[in-house]
Amino acid sequence: MIALALTVACIWTAPQAQDGLQALDAVAIVGDTELSPAAAYDSARVRVEEHLRDRWRERAQRVAAESRPFWLPEPLVERAVGRWLLRPDVVDGVHVVDRQDRRREHEFGSSYQTTLWVAEDEQAVAKRERQLRRELGDVERRAVLTAGGTAVFWALLAMVLGWIDRLSCGYMTGRLRLIGLLVGCAIPTVAFLL
Repeated sequence: MIALALTVACIWTAPQAQDGLQALDAVAIVGDTELSPAAAYDSARVRVEEHLRDRWRERAQRVAAESRPFWLPEPLVERAVGRWLLRPDVVDGVHVVDRQDRRREHEFGSSYQTTLWVAEDEQAVAKRERQLRRELGDVERRAVLTAGGTAVFWALLAMVLGWIDRLSCGYMTGRLRLIGLLVGCAIPTVAFLL
């Protein structure tokens, strides 16, 4: 009988311990003071989104620094991280653990301020970090393909311009070198910008 009572007590207390751990990981986000409870809650939600975007920006910079190869240009990585941060699902995976509404009386009426205690879901954080690593891997593969395509293009351009120069018996050598230089610089620039 005592064993049964202890087992039931352990089962009932386990979820409470989980909630306590989640409450310890929670962060208090205070919204602006507003004139209505709905506006105060909206202000707190906006602050939560700003807080999450800042946290994800820090995480993304850390992940990018860890996984970026030395040869990959930093502007390509920054652009990929910036695109990833603009995704709307970055702010998903947060749970409101507690909410505190504060009402203050003034001579002109009441003002309201909402404090939200929020905690991030660890599984959602891990999933989004994997998505970011996958996106950075895509940027790396795209850079390799662009660089390889540029090398192949330069080789074909040199062959074509050399063939045209040979056909013209050296008459247009200077012009062909200028055309080759301009096209050889313009195409890789466009390829890396896209």
